[in-house]
Amino acid sequence: MTIMVFWVDPNEDGAPFCAEFGENLLTQALECTEQRRKEGMTHVCISSQQSNSVGQPGVASIENGKTPDGHAYEWSKAHRAGAARRGRKT
Repeated sequence: MTIMVFWVDPNEDGAPFCAEFGENLLTQALECTEQRRKEGMTHVCISSQQSNSVGQPGVASIENGKTPDGHAYEWSKAHRAGAARRGRKT
C-alpha cells in the first residue's frame, strides 16, 4: 500500500499533481507536503491506505447494532458526551 500526496499548482492553470511514497515513508511524505505548501501549491493533502490497518476498510453503516462484518458496535456520542444541559444560565 502507499501514501499519496496530492496538490494543485495554481501556476499550471490549476493542474492537479501527486507523488507516491511507500507505506513506511511517512516522514518523506510529510516533508513533500510541507515543501509543496512553501512553494505556494493549493489543496495540498495526504491520503493513505495502510496494509496493516485495523478493521475492514469502507465501513459505511451500522445496521442492527453491528458493523458490516458482524462485529457489535456500541459506541454512542450521546452516551460518551453525557446528557445535554438545558436551561443552564452562564
